[in-house]
Amino acid sequence: MRAALADRDIVEVYRLLGRLGMSQRHIGVLTGQAQPEISAIARGRQVVTYDVLSRIADGLGIPRGYMGLAYNEPGSENGSPTGEVVAVPDRREFMGLLAKIAMGAALTSADFALLSNPAMATPTPATVGATEVGQLRELTRVLWTQEKRLGGGAVRDAVVAQLKWAQGMLDANHTDEVGRELRVVLSDLLALAGWASYDVGMTGLALRYTGQALAMAQEAEDPVRSALALEQIGRTYLHEGDTSEAREVFAFGTLTAERTRSADTTALLLSGQARAYAESGDPTRALDCIHRAQDTLSNVSEPTLPDPRGFSQARLASDHARVYADLAVHDHAYADQAITALTASTAPTATVHVKRQAFRLADLAACHLHGGDPDTGIRIGHQVIDMAGGIRSHGLTEHLNTVRVAARSHSTLSDARDLDQRIAALT
Repeated sequence: MRAALADRDIVEVYRLLGRLGMSQRHIGVLTGQAQPEISAIARGRQVVTYDVLSRIADGLGIPRGYMGLAYNEPGSENGSPTGEVVAVPDRREFMGLLAKIAMGAALTSADFALLSNPAMATPTPATVGATEVGQLRELTRVLWTQEKRLGGGAVRDAVVAQLKWAQGMLDANHTDEVGRELRVVLSDLLALAGWASYDVGMTGLALRYTGQALAMAQEAEDPVRSALALEQIGRTYLHEGDTSEAREVFAFGTLTAERTRSADTTALLLSGQARAYAESGDPTRALDCIHRAQDTLSNVSEPTLPDPRGFSQARLASDHARVYADLAVHDHAYADQAITALTASTAPTATVHVKRQAFRLADLAACHLHGGDPDTGIRIGHQVIDMAGGIRSHGLTEHLNTVRVAARSHSTLSDARDLDQRIAALT
């Protein structure tokens, strides 16, 4: 391993890690790389970019010296004797390096240092108006959309970097109305930082970011965003198995939502409560909450939740299916209803986001495996694994582990063992 690190042979490093039992998905979570990128490296594509090498070293906890990398960020106070940043590289050195690359010669640490960019923050505008806030709102919407399609691991770094810059806009000159709108957008961006953090397994950071989103919504006097932040905190607790805390937070959120007279916000919180009761094995309250959510959502005349975080009939159907799936864990009498609901919510015509679709398909695979239809469960399980290659989500890994446990109950079947092994390689 030390020899591979000294040669910056990341292909060999990743192969050795694989032999030690570290999956490609785990490497991706640590280094921030996408699954296809790691697979390409494992197949022989070498890494030559200084920034990527630095991220790999830092993510895997490798001392930078083992790879001949600088311990300080290029251009940082301790990394530059003068403390100055050279905006343009020396022309003669740069042209010489270009010739070296063109001839296929190996690059040295000094070469990589010449190519590396100093860490410089993009300056925030001195004055912020409606245009700047509108641009930030659109960027936040796009990032939320990508998270729902590709997973939190695909967008988290971009979100955190954007958040740091956007928070600086609060110190710029702006009117009171622009300041309020800016805080509304920052609440959305903070919430995304929280959800993306949770989706890569950083629960503590997730709760703190979402708590900041709640505080920012309160400053903006936006009760809808306040309710959204509470719902997200409740979901975080729920996914961690803290059902009592989740129910309490969902109750706070429901009260906030009801005061807004926003039917879709109230339905969203009621759906969250239903999930919490279902995971606690309380079918009476779970089904009561999900039916109340259905009744409430049917009264929506105009959506009030921001795109793409809205609560539609398709999203409700997905949550309803998950409620039955959770109840089936405690009582197999709900298995048939869970399979029916999950099948409907994952139909090709269903308009749910890709990541949520993968979650529900994993639930459906587990239900079929537990319900005595291993062939269907195995087929759907492989379908989820195929989808997982393009989704960087700790949550999806947990869902796949549920499928893996269910597959092990059919260990006499070679297809079930193949599914087990394929999930193990991915997670």
